[in-house]
Amino acid sequence: MPKATFYTHVSNPAAFTCRLAARAIRGGGRVLVWSDSAAAVSALDRDLWQFDPESFIPHEIWANHAPMPSETPLLLASGYDLPTLPAEATVLNLSPDFWNQAPQAPARVLEIVGANFEELEEARNRFRAYRQSGFEIEHFNMAGKA
Repeated sequence: MPKATFYTHVSNPAAFTCRLAARAIRGGGRVLVWSDSAAAVSALDRDLWQFDPESFIPHEIWANHAPMPSETPLLLASGYDLPTLPAEATVLNLSPDFWNQAPQAPARVLEIVGANFEELEEARNRFRAYRQSGFEIEHFNMAGKA
């Protein structure tokens, strides 16, 4: 059963995204960070290079119409058409997209949500959609933590 994990009330989404991506790849899987904006992907690429001077987070920007790189644990991509991913993939979703509507649902979706009303409302809609599609749901309130 696929799983969607929501992290809400995140005070610094950029830093939290870097920490969560690093933690996700340490788990041994491949992670796709998905955005609806190429500019956001470029900013995240820059943030990952500057995130922790003591350790490098191996990543690359993937043009999702190209073959998926097989060696890089963290891929950054954007677009309007959700790509087909390996079944065991983890997606860190930075877009308003519903990954339950992907050609093949990933094993895990990580959702980072700020504290403003619009972000929370969009997250509630994705939460309901994932639940109705049979995803197992987790929620972590990060208020005061991240």
